Amino acid sequence: MILYTSMPHELIFPTEMNEYDKQKVVSYEGTSLLVEMTEGNNCTVLRVMSSDPADFMNEKFSPGAKITLT
Repeated sequence: MILYTSMPHELIFPTEMNEYDKQKVVSYEGTSLLVEMTEGNNCTVLRVMSSDPADFMNEKFSPGAKITLT
């Protein structure tokens, strides 16, 4: 089946609810981030939730970056 649409993939094929259980909003170095918890205190940045444009330019907070929470 071929589906031609301009809708995002996430709206057509929703993610399983258990995938959202691993995500949380944290404050890291004063910046709000949506992260996915991996092992222990390690996590992967999914999205910058801050309203400060300078936070989006910081490479430490780019999506896919690995950070460790304390």
